[in-house]
Amino acid sequence: MIRYGFIRTKDEIKFLILTCMTYLPFPVSFDSVVDICTWCDEGFGYFELSEAFSELQDSSHIEKTLNCKTEVFSITQKGRETAQAFQNRLPYTVREAAEISALRVIRQIRRDAQISTQTEKCGDKDYIVELNMQDVFSIRMNVVSQSQASLLESNFKKHAEAIYQDLLSTLTKNHDE
Repeated sequence: MIRYGFIRTKDEIKFLILTCMTYLPFPVSFDSVVDICTWCDEGFGYFELSEAFSELQDSSHIEKTLNCKTEVFSITQKGRETAQAFQNRLPYTVREAAEISALRVIRQIRRDAQISTQTEKCGDKDYIVELNMQDVFSIRMNVVSQSQASLLESNFKKHAEAIYQDLLSTLTKNHDE
């Protein structure tokens, strides 16, 4: 398989990971690191990234912590110094893509943190679904099945902003006309 991109060696992958992680203001999951890094360049694959990431943990450039029973990772001071020292080994376009990709993932993480859903079973064919967009709006609805509740939760998580706009538009519309 032919791969296109600037990043090909394990050291370059490590520099990319460290560069990407310097833009993160808080620890993130490994999946977020993969998302950020693979969006930047197509010269390497998941397994090369995973191996380089593991070696960066072993060398104390990246540290793992638990956040609500979820593994999250952050760059250490040693990792920041290494990223700064070797940042010019990555092409400018890749460094720029790393920053844009990190900001994209940060926005998504912050958005997802503000959206929550919950389903409570009240009886046979009676469920209450709560859909919440922190500090914006909350909806509690009765539904008749777990599959319907799951559909509402899934759609809300994906489209909360659009649902808010549609609800606001409907509620502010003059229905007397």
